[in-house]
Amino acid sequence: MKRGEDPYRATPPPWQGWPSAETNRRRWRIGLLVPLVGAAGCGLLFLLGIGAFALLMIVSRLSVPVPDGEPLAMSTAEVTGTWVDEQGGRLTLKGNGTFTSAEICGDFDDNDDDDFDDVASPTPGAGAWEHTTMTAIGTDDLVSRVHLTFTPGGVRGQYEARGTSKDPVLWTYIGDPDEGRLCALERVGDRGKE
Repeated sequence: MKRGEDPYRATPPPWQGWPSAETNRRRWRIGLLVPLVGAAGCGLLFLLGIGAFALLMIVSRLSVPVPDGEPLAMSTAEVTGTWVDEQGGRLTLKGNGTFTSAEICGDFDDNDDDDFDDVASPTPGAGAWEHTTMTAIGTDDLVSRVHLTFTPGGVRGQYEARGTSKDPVLWTYIGDPDEGRLCALERVGDRGKE
């Protein structure tokens, strides 16, 4: 080899021609495939996350508690009497369509249409009550409802009947039903002394 002559002119350097054309194609395919698989995996995880969230929302809506038993249709005579809640609140529904109450639980509102805030039951309370029977929402079962209107002031409340004829319960949600706070009034056992 002569001075100034390129030693690689006669033979190509080892890095020339490497990698082969086939290796370059494989690298190109892998370079495209990896981001596509990653994007598909991320999309699948996103869809699974949305599905899990939707399932949790459905289950939470379906799992809102209600008292034991089925919707119950009662006569006005069966509804008439004294009912008590767990905290000792007392509601007495009289046969003449009036009631008295003391510290009963419930979901009450007043007649002010602009005010959607819940209000407490007047204590002691008195007023008029009505009994209605209608088809329960989502079923063909009949259910009794007791509507209270406190006087003076017009504060209103409503309870539904549930359970059995031996163990009826007047109940309602307190506030948002999704919060699951229940108010249940049980009938006082000895109705003959009322």
